[in-house]
Amino acid sequence: MTEPLGQLLEFRLGGERYCIDIAYIDEIVNMDEIRSLPTAPEHVVGVTDLRGRTTTVIDPSVVLDVDYDSDRSHIVVLDTDELTESDGAVGWLVEDVRQVITASEDDLERTSTMDNTPVSGVITSDTEFIVQLDPCTIAT
Repeated sequence: MTEPLGQLLEFRLGGERYCIDIAYIDEIVNMDEIRSLPTAPEHVVGVTDLRGRTTTVIDPSVVLDVDYDSDRSHIVVLDTDELTESDGAVGWLVEDVRQVITASEDDLERTSTMDNTPVSGVITSDTEFIVQLDPCTIAT
């Protein structure tokens, strides 16, 4: 019997398909005003206020070295309790949130194990690849 991976949120960056386990997701919001932080690392876009909660917005395309052409209009807010010991919220700025997919271990081809790589593996779906990301390596 095939072991289930579970449900994964599919989204786009640079026109490519990516996904993360929905267990790491707190909510998805439309992008609002983001204030930049002058001394922040390159992958940190800035911060935004989500219902009184300061949320650090990260650009995963910088970490993944992905070029993008279209506007990024959604923030995938991660459940930081699952990721770090930090109290602050973290969100990823993405182009488009597509759908929730269900995958099994048979669908996933694990990538070579390199320390601190954000890629967990690749899922083949509808003759396209969906790159599964490990949010723990991109969260902060």
